[in-house]
Amino acid sequence: MNAAGADAPSQAPAGLAWEDAVRAAALFAVDPAGLGGMVLRAGAGPVRDRLLAIMRELLPATAPLRKVPLHAGEGRLLGGLDLTATLRAGRPMHEQGLLAEAHGGVVVLAMAERLEPGAAALVAAAIDTSEVVLERDGLALRVPACIGAIALDEGGDDDARPPGVLLDRLAFHLDIGAVPLRDAVAAEHTAAAVAAARARLATVHAADAVIEALCAVAGALGVASMRAPLLALKAARTSAALAGRDAVDEADAALAARLVLAPRATRLPAAPEEESEPE
Repeated sequence: MNAAGADAPSQAPAGLAWEDAVRAAALFAVDPAGLGGMVLRAGAGPVRDRLLAIMRELLPATAPLRKVPLHAGEGRLLGGLDLTATLRAGRPMHEQGLLAEAHGGVVVLAMAERLEPGAAALVAAAIDTSEVVLERDGLALRVPACIGAIALDEGGDDDARPPGVLLDRLAFHLDIGAVPLRDAVAAEHTAAAVAAARARLATVHAADAVIEALCAVAGALGVASMRAPLLALKAARTSAALAGRDAVDEADAALAARLVLAPRATRLPAAPEEESEPE
């Protein structure tokens, strides 16, 4: 498996960037909570809107999607005491926050490159545990919050990026900032195909050789995160499910390496040593 490629640290051509973004959107729609989500680096505009619309179409119709404004605090994210309901009931009543409202679906984080570390940590905790823990206003609750996250990164050419605690947990790091609108064509997968893959995913397995290969690619690219190979494996299994297979093959692993590991690369893979000819 060599699809991670020696050119991983460089930006992909605009056409390939859009194709990869659409593929990642389909994989994410199959298993939002398992893959954590995606970082979408692009300014506001019709190209970004089109990709978000494709993703919305591929998600289950019943899956909630909640937009998280930049300055949403702990109370808005986790919820708290519903004063009106409390007065009416005569006992503490809980008002759900955005993370719990998105249970079974997706949160979209606006201007994620400026997200406060505390808010990022709350989203990351929900991704890790599939719940939110609320201990405030006289409440002590654990509320289901099985979510995926889309972090909208409008950082442009500066060094601002979403908090590392989020970057580490979101499988796909996409940059479609240079994609022209003419290249932003429709998705290659239908909602029906994604739904079928979602039902098949639990039966898909990966051989030990695939796991070892993904770990080797991560090491060759200087990917330090321990989560990255696991996310790549999940992406490979999801790719196989989309293709109607019960086992991960080389194409699935190569796609996962390109979409999950290559954007995290910190170095080029070492060139293979040339074998010396026998005397």
